[in-house]
Amino acid sequence: MKKLIKILIWFISILAVLAISLLTLTDNTPIEETDYYAKTKSRLSKLKINGGYGTGLKGGWSKESIQTNAETYIAGYGLRENPASSVHDSIFVRAVVLDNGRQKVAMITMDLLIAPPLVVEQVIPALGKMGFGRESIYFSATHTHSSAGGWAGGPAGRAMAGPKNEEMIQSIAGAIVRSVKKAEVSAADCKIGFQKLNAGEYITNRLFGESALEDPWLRIMKIEKVNQESAVVLTYAAHPTDIPKADNRISADYPGMLVSNLEQSGVYQFAAFFAGAVGSMRPEDNGQDAYKKAELIASNLANLILTGRSSLKTDTTSLIRSTYIPLTLHEPQLRLSKHIRIRPWVFNWLMGEQEVGMNALRIGDMVWIGTPCDYSGMLYHSSDEVAQKMGKDLIITSFNGGYVGYITPDQYYDEHKMETQEMNWFGPYNGRYFGEVIDGLVLGMGR
Repeated sequence: MKKLIKILIWFISILAVLAISLLTLTDNTPIEETDYYAKTKSRLSKLKINGGYGTGLKGGWSKESIQTNAETYIAGYGLRENPASSVHDSIFVRAVVLDNGRQKVAMITMDLLIAPPLVVEQVIPALGKMGFGRESIYFSATHTHSSAGGWAGGPAGRAMAGPKNEEMIQSIAGAIVRSVKKAEVSAADCKIGFQKLNAGEYITNRLFGESALEDPWLRIMKIEKVNQESAVVLTYAAHPTDIPKADNRISADYPGMLVSNLEQSGVYQFAAFFAGAVGSMRPEDNGQDAYKKAELIASNLANLILTGRSSLKTDTTSLIRSTYIPLTLHEPQLRLSKHIRIRPWVFNWLMGEQEVGMNALRIGDMVWIGTPCDYSGMLYHSSDEVAQKMGKDLIITSFNGGYVGYITPDQYYDEHKMETQEMNWFGPYNGRYFGEVIDGLVLGMGR
C-alpha cells in the first residue's frame, strides 16, 4: 500500500508540474491597460501614407495556375490522412496591378485557404525588386477549404495544411511573381468603378442563425481599359465550405466557379475573388450538396453581377494611396476552457511566431482594408458607417499574408464555439481592437 501511495504521489506531482509548465489562467486585463494597445494606437497616430494623385491610372491583370502533384495534401477542415486524390477544378493565383505614375500597387489573391505566411515571406522581397513595397502589396485568398496545402510548418501547420511541402511553397510563390509581372506588362489606361449588390439570400450567420448580424453585400471593383477590356475584383463573406472533408479532390469551391462563370460570359475578360469578412458567415442552404451546391451559389452570384452591370459606372481617377501598419498583439491565449489557456511558449511552438499587420489601400473613393485573420462579418457595419460618413466605399478582406485566427465581437468571447474560443487566439477585446485600427485607417486614408 505504501508503494502504491508513493507511485500516486509521484504521478500527481508529475501531472502538477506538467500543468504548471503547459497551462495558465486567461488574462482579461482591460485593453486600455495593455502595452500592445498603446503601441498600436501610437503607430496609428504617426501613420505614414504613400501615394496620392498621379498623372493618370493604368491597370492590368493576369492569372497563373498553381501546380499540384501526387504529394499535394488539401488544406481545410483539419488533418487529412492522404494526399489529394485528384483535381476537380483548377486553382490559380490572380493579380491586378494599378499604377498612377507616382504609386503602384499589386492586389493578389489565390485559390487557397489563406495567403500562406511562408509564401508571403518569399514573395515580398521578390516584388520589392520590382518596385512594390510592403505597403503596396495587397494579399488575400478565396478561403476555399478544398485546395492545396503543404505551405505551413510546425505541428499546427501540419494539422491545418498537411506535411510541409517546399515544392508547393515555391510553386505558389513563383506563380504570384509571374502573375504580377504579367499584370504590370499588360497595364493600360483605365477607368474604375464600384458597386454593392445585396446578396443576402445566399448567406447566413453560422454562429447564431438568421436573426444575427450578417454582411450580405457583394462588393465589386470594375477596371475598364481604354480598349474596352474589363475586369472585376469581387469580395463576399460566405465561407467557401460547400465541399465536405470526405471529398478529397482539389477545388476552388464557389469562388473559383464564380470567377470562371464571369470570364466565360464574355462580358469580363478577367475576374478575381478576395475573401471578405468571412468570420461567422456561411452560405445559405440551397437544397444541394457539395459541387452542385457550390455551382448553384456561383451561378446565382454571377447572374446577380451580370444583371446589375448596367448600374456599375466607371470614371477616371488617378488617386492611389497605401499603407501598412504592424500590429502588436496580446500574448497568445489559446483557451482550453473559459479560464484556462495553454502557455504562450506552447502556442508559439505549435503555431510559430509571426509579425503581422494590416493593409490599407485607397483607389479613388474605395478604401480597401486587408486583415490577417478570419474577420467577422458581424463587425463590418460600424466601420462601414465611418467610411460612409466620409463618402468612401469600404471593402474589408481577410488573409493578408499573416494569420491570427478569428476576430469576432467581444460580447461573444466566452461563448463555447469554435470561432470564439478555440480559434480566437489573441483575445479578449480583439473585436474592438481590430475595429479601432480599421476605423483609424479609414479616417487616415479618407482625408
